[in-house]
Amino acid sequence: MLIPLATIKTHLRLDPDPDSELDAELERLLDVAVEYASQYLGRPIPWDDPDTSSSEAILPASVQQALLILVGEYFENREQHIVGSIIQENQTVVNLLHFHRVGLGI
Repeated sequence: MLIPLATIKTHLRLDPDPDSELDAELERLLDVAVEYASQYLGRPIPWDDPDTSSSEAILPASVQQALLILVGEYFENREQHIVGSIIQENQTVVNLLHFHRVGLGI
């Protein structure tokens, strides 16, 4: 798991005790956040360091923070419709992920 459940629960200000039903939901939300961020970045998360011959995967702190924010959004907004608000891209997530994007062209 890219981000430990304890870290996710701390970010969401949830009880750190194991709860298999909640843990499974948080793992699923992390998977969705990773999928979203991977699509935005144009690369898999984590990714290999192209500057070394090491196969150690990279997960920068800014990408980890963006994933935590996305998990928080998904956890708080689990309903299909939100009445009376405008849904837009989270600018903090965009700012955290922006410099890690690849394949944007010239």
